[in-house]
Amino acid sequence: MQFIWIMSFMSILTAVVITGCREQVKTAEDAQINIDLTVEPAELAVGNATLSVVLTDTEGNPIEDATIEVRGNMTHAGMAPVLASATDGEAGLYQIPFEWTMSGDWLVDVTVTLVDGEVVQERFEYTIATSTELYEGDVNDVTPESESNE
Repeated sequence: MQFIWIMSFMSILTAVVITGCREQVKTAEDAQINIDLTVEPAELAVGNATLSVVLTDTEGNPIEDATIEVRGNMTHAGMAPVLASATDGEAGLYQIPFEWTMSGDWLVDVTVTLVDGEVVQERFEYTIATSTELYEGDVNDVTPESESNE
């Protein structure tokens, strides 16, 4: 019986330690920074693109020397995520090569690690068209719906 109590205590202690050691991720609002994401080309279609991430503080000053990681996931199961990153931003602008691998709805998580180690994340939603849809005049609006992760 004592063995069961010891094992239960050790399990709870391990869970508390693991939870307490996890990196705390803040939203851009909580961290008081702005994360703006734009995509080129403006017509959102399957293929190569460039993601431009602009980091500024609440006063509009550029944030440099950050590490940017981007994870693109489709909203349905079965697709491998698209991962990309950048570490050299000039005047708060970070250019990241990216590939939309399939048409449909995408969630793009932008994770920023600031110089002081603070981690900030924001989610953007896009709908990607096929090349055929673009030629038929169904061009997507490139303004993402931003959704802060909680």
